Amino acid sequence: MSSNRALGAVSVIALVLGLGLMVVPALLRDGICGITGCADQVPDIAVTRTSPEELAVLVPPATAADVSSIRLLQGGNSGSQEWVVERVGPSQLDAVVVGSQPDGFRTATPLVVPVDEGPWVVEVRFACTTASLPFAPQSIDVGQVRSWQGVTEGGSFSQLARTSERCAVERSSAERVLFFGGATLATFGAVLGIVVALRRPPRDPEDPGDWAPTAEQVAAQGTAQGMGKGS
Repeated sequence: MSSNRALGAVSVIALVLGLGLMVVPALLRDGICGITGCADQVPDIAVTRTSPEELAVLVPPATAADVSSIRLLQGGNSGSQEWVVERVGPSQLDAVVVGSQPDGFRTATPLVVPVDEGPWVVEVRFACTTASLPFAPQSIDVGQVRSWQGVTEGGSFSQLARTSERCAVERSSAERVLFFGGATLATFGAVLGIVVALRRPPRDPEDPGDWAPTAEQVAAQGTAQGMGKGS
């Protein structure tokens, strides 16, 4: 019996340590998102019409320094890339005219087609996430700002836009080793617990230490005690 108890204690310790090695490193790295897989948080972007012939891409001023590239696709997310600019130097621009080459960027793909009708998608790459916004140029009037929040006017986009960016972080090699080591340890603990349960000897019904009265015996004993008091 004592050996079973010792093995049971070992199985519990192994299971707890294994689960800890699997969960704790992720919690320390990303908090609750380390075990729940929170979605990435991407800053908001918008498109505005600055003149009848000119469109501009807007990003929140707080995220302007993190923009690494801007892409314009015709026909949807899988459409052709009609305009691409990539960062090559410092820049704090929070408004970029479509088709231009803003300071701190180089033009990888020049714009050669008019952006006037049909579905378009603008993609802005930040530090580690990409924001995407579909839009129809013909539906945006001068001064209007179109984002995922809908259509606004003037500078209200900068006040309401989400500026936080959270990136999914891949496990480091050391964390992967801890995870798989913890999984192995937890599996060992679980299997050992099953073995301990199977090795536990069955109770002997004739053993007085395991005897318990039945309902009929309890009722008969109560009747006998009542008759004794009455006499």
